[in-house]
Amino acid sequence: MAARPRAKNRRDWPVGLSESRPGYFVWFNPLTKKYDAIGRVPVADAKLQVIEANLWASEQLGKVRLIDKLQQKDKTVREWLKEWIDDLDKAANTLKSYRSKSKAINEEMGDLALGRLTVKDTAEALDAIKKKRGAPTAQVARAVLIAAFGAAVTKGHMETNPALVTDAHKAKVARQRFTTATFEKVWAVLQDGPVWLRNATLLAMLTGLRREDVAGLKFGDVEEDYLLVAPKKSQGMVKIAIPLALYSEAMKMSLKDAIAVCRRTGVVSQYMVHQTEHTGRSSPGQRMALSTLTMRFTKYVEKALGEGENLPTFHELRSLCKRAYQAQGGVDTKALLGHLADSSADLYENNRGAEFKKVKIG
Repeated sequence: MAARPRAKNRRDWPVGLSESRPGYFVWFNPLTKKYDAIGRVPVADAKLQVIEANLWASEQLGKVRLIDKLQQKDKTVREWLKEWIDDLDKAANTLKSYRSKSKAINEEMGDLALGRLTVKDTAEALDAIKKKRGAPTAQVARAVLIAAFGAAVTKGHMETNPALVTDAHKAKVARQRFTTATFEKVWAVLQDGPVWLRNATLLAMLTGLRREDVAGLKFGDVEEDYLLVAPKKSQGMVKIAIPLALYSEAMKMSLKDAIAVCRRTGVVSQYMVHQTEHTGRSSPGQRMALSTLTMRFTKYVEKALGEGENLPTFHELRSLCKRAYQAQGGVDTKALLGHLADSSADLYENNRGAEFKKVKIG
């Protein structure tokens, strides 16, 4: 139902100004959705106060105004995030994560003007994301905003980066690490599992590669007694040559022997980890889907360790591999895992309290 037209003598009143009773004026605050008293003042004074209040409220709301267009600062957070992400040269999974987090960001602040964004706007949006989606999502969203707003500053869309001074939303590490004991339980139940899953687990424990790199390994990647790998996450910036002679005491096998095991499935394939039977749309020899690898591995972890919310995933084999080789000695685990920075290498060395760390003496 349309609002009742204003009386002729009130048509020049600014938005939000009302006369609640004769001579007493109030203003509707668009932020609180409540009326604020102005009091018994001349109507001209009430008009001026409301005009000032509306300008202030517009600043607080952060919405695009005509002045923003005139100053060429009318780009919204939503528009800039899309433009920024589209121009990024990142791995596909990284871009997918950024787009996912941008949806959460846009839900809270997407229509705000980039050029007038405040620390308060950004902090409130991140708090809302944390409340609705959890601290891990808010943590990544903040990192995305810091990078996106930093780029906006260099382009002249913003004067400062308001995300830099917001509080970091620290998320508790929930996922458990594998210990030698828990992995042995999983490895035992995997002996009754599909051969491709055992082979994937074996390769992960010997090479320390990520899930997508293990799934993509080809027999043709072996050249002159080395397994040559360019991890997808590094986008070609890191290339690793792993000696086939690499021996894992934890798995009681060398990499060369593990690759030989992958050949003995009775199926011809270019992939080391491959489908061995007809299943749905999959045919023998095809590369295993990452989602299938994740779900089937999780199934066997639950079978071995019991159901839980923070059970170790396939990715945790990477940390266990590093720790196993460190205990074994003689293996450059930083180079093996493709880490360029010590901080990244240290992250995988941390067992998150999963087991006691022995003190070496002598």
